[in-house]
Amino acid sequence: MKKIFWVIVLAMIFCPFVIPSYAEEDQVEIRDGVIYFPEKDVPTVVPSKLTFSFPTDCPQEILNVKGKVFRGELKYGEAGRRTSTHTSLSYLIPMGYNSDTKEMAVYYVWGGARSFQGTLKGTLDLANGSVLHLTGSTSTTEYRLYFLEKGKLRINLSNGYSGDYSPVGSLPG
Repeated sequence: MKKIFWVIVLAMIFCPFVIPSYAEEDQVEIRDGVIYFPEKDVPTVVPSKLTFSFPTDCPQEILNVKGKVFRGELKYGEAGRRTSTHTSLSYLIPMGYNSDTKEMAVYYVWGGARSFQGTLKGTLDLANGSVLHLTGSTSTTEYRLYFLEKGKLRINLSNGYSGDYSPVGSLPG
């Protein structure tokens, strides 16, 4: 009985310090004009080097994700079905929309052994998922972006990977 008492006392003493520090580690931090991600292998992003353009006549789906940073994991296999043990943690930052061409742009950052960042651009098609292509790449992988409820995003890749993304931070301004 004394052991249980001391375990409870120690838990009460140390829990307030452990829980907040763990929660803070998973947060995207923006300081000095740079986005820092909690994972050490994900490169930093300087938002001032990106071009953001969201005209007032954007579809509501785009306005819902404007100014947010999204986090998700790409997994092999259809969303919610079979998956491999290989996953890729990544972040998305919506950059803008062109009302004339219906083209949208999303900045993409991922970490791991081959960390990468670049821009995905494509034509918005809300009914069928927006087809995006990695600009400046010779890759034949097609990215299909879907707007989900509650401001979440889903990306399906033509090579079998897919992932859901949730907002984890907001850009200043």
